[in-house]
Amino acid sequence: MTEEVLVKLEDVHKIYRLGKVEIHALRGVDLEVSRGEFVAIVGPSGSGKSTLLNMIGAMDKPTRGHIYIEGRDITKMGDAERAKLRLEKIGFVFQQYHLIPWLPAIKSVEVPMMIANVPQAERRKRAEKLLRAVGLGERMYHKPSELSGGEQQRVAIARALANNPEILLADEPTGNLDTKTGAEIVNLIRRLNEEMGVTCIVVTHDLEVAAAAKRILYLRDGRIVGGAPAVIGKAKALKPEEG
Repeated sequence: MTEEVLVKLEDVHKIYRLGKVEIHALRGVDLEVSRGEFVAIVGPSGSGKSTLLNMIGAMDKPTRGHIYIEGRDITKMGDAERAKLRLEKIGFVFQQYHLIPWLPAIKSVEVPMMIANVPQAERRKRAEKLLRAVGLGERMYHKPSELSGGEQQRVAIARALANNPEILLADEPTGNLDTKTGAEIVNLIRRLNEEMGVTCIVVTHDLEVAAAAKRILYLRDGRIVGGAPAVIGKAKALKPEEG
């Protein structure tokens, strides 16, 4: 049985212009991600990882090339259609948690559902279920200042899943966390991929984080320069350090 291609990039270039200077962030990226995959994109700072994720997430348009989500060319969509796609199909997790300081966790998770006009009772029920799924069943009514960094990232992941997205995009999701907590977050993403079937694409500079994925791609100077199955990731998830 042929795997369904969920995300496809064809010859994607991105050039930023700063005055007379051109910065080539992406230089002809071709990429396919199948439904249900967990892919890690690895590269040093400045390699184009975040730019690539923004392209897949319909947050920016390429200078040239095409990007398809479920066979639809998102480069031809207008702003309203792209916003609808992001709301319905894509969840985002960033290095910074971007939680609203005065909202408790459960309200933060409800925000995307409010935007999507989900009825109040339904969104509360789903927010509770998601927070339990990420291990915060006892912390639902705590505000960000009352949560650890790892707990805040768990809230951010629950929020990203609020509208049942097809794709979860994570940009350096462990960048602000210690090694043990970072491993817990990556294992959580891996479990959500396996148990909920969410297609996960994580960009990172950390090979240990990438090891939890099923496939690793290497990005350098705006180009994918290689890739391989993540053998460690297939065998076992990351182990948080003891202590």
